[in-house]
Amino acid sequence: MTYETDERLKGYLDTNQLHREQMCLAIMAIDKRFSNVRPRHPRGGPDGGRDIEAIFNGAQRAFGAVGFINQANDSEENKRKAANKYKEDAASAISADPKPDVLIFFTNVNLTVSEKDELITHAKNLGFADSEIYDRERMRLSLDNPDGLSIRFQYLKIPLSEAEQATFFARWGDDIQSMISDGFGRIERILNRIHFLHEADMPLDRITIIFELDKKYTLKEIGHFRMFASFCLERPMHGVSEMMFGVTNSKTRNYGLDSRADIDESWPLYGMQWDYIDEATGKDESSVNDDESEEQVDMYNSMKTSGHVWDGESNRIAAVYTTESVFGMGPALRLKDIDGVDVIFFVNKEFSKKIKIIHVYANQYKVDEIFEDGFRVDEKDFEFIIPIAFKSEELEDDWVRIRPSSFDSCFSFRFSQRTPKRFFEPEETVVKIQI
Repeated sequence: MTYETDERLKGYLDTNQLHREQMCLAIMAIDKRFSNVRPRHPRGGPDGGRDIEAIFNGAQRAFGAVGFINQANDSEENKRKAANKYKEDAASAISADPKPDVLIFFTNVNLTVSEKDELITHAKNLGFADSEIYDRERMRLSLDNPDGLSIRFQYLKIPLSEAEQATFFARWGDDIQSMISDGFGRIERILNRIHFLHEADMPLDRITIIFELDKKYTLKEIGHFRMFASFCLERPMHGVSEMMFGVTNSKTRNYGLDSRADIDESWPLYGMQWDYIDEATGKDESSVNDDESEEQVDMYNSMKTSGHVWDGESNRIAAVYTTESVFGMGPALRLKDIDGVDVIFFVNKEFSKKIKIIHVYANQYKVDEIFEDGFRVDEKDFEFIIPIAFKSEELEDDWVRIRPSSFDSCFSFRFSQRTPKRFFEPEETVVKIQI
């Protein structure tokens, strides 16, 4: 195989200057001293002694020149031709702006050590900091190396022996498999994003917040809890600027605007939701002071109260926001409308100690998954205005806010930065043809 590589380098690429340059570029690229290796003219052509450009040892600008000879041998005449080509390319390259630091020269003529030293000295006298010469033997060593076997096959059409195949796949097998997997994975990610962007224009049916706890609890073990989520839209949509929803196990409370009294006492958990109505006055929650608390409550529109079941032990509690639209008529929020939403979670202090993970879903997509290291409990005093009332003994367990551990004030979902994951795939209709 050594003999075959040497013979092919002598004349296999005669008259094919493009493949000569591409092969030499590939040989430079597997030399770890070179980075950002690129052709000066990708399709070949006059280049002033600069066929290849690269960075040498991370700092020096390097130019590569290819000086192959047709049907090369190691005669004095061929050596003289190679030396003359080296000197011509060196003189042309040193005049470039910006000036290169290193000259790399490829030739399919074998040169002795003294002949190469003489040429390198000539290049340094012209102003190069250094120079390297890849003669035929040095290129052969690179091509017969496991890193160069694919280059040898591509340009010199020398098949790999069984031993070389084993060596090649031992060296590159994992990388090849990873590259294939990454390629398919990238295609899948692009298709998933296109799918999501299409479905993001569909009506927002529901938002579900699941608080995953540190262990399973019975309803008696967990005691009193209350948890609410505030979704502040980036801009008011259809008169709504904020959605507030949550769940609690408290049975005695004033439902504010919700005057219904048909709450089933068999429900162990109670869910509720409101929309904050953006009025023409331009008032928002941040502008309300203590004297305006009742006015702000009036701006909440109570939409739904629901019940939830707690069977035996569980380590998950869900708060759900749903939309109602008669036959899909009238304006409605879309899934894409929660892009850029600011989210804060409000819970009682004792319950906050049990939270392990917060899962956020919207329609059929998982929007976020917030682990313990991704959130913090803010225990600073604040007034939480909500149109329901809890017992005084329940409120002795203070309200706290759950915020991002990054010390941002709110969680935020940015669809331009992250694609939500669909948690189930639609089934295809099976059509049975009867003859």
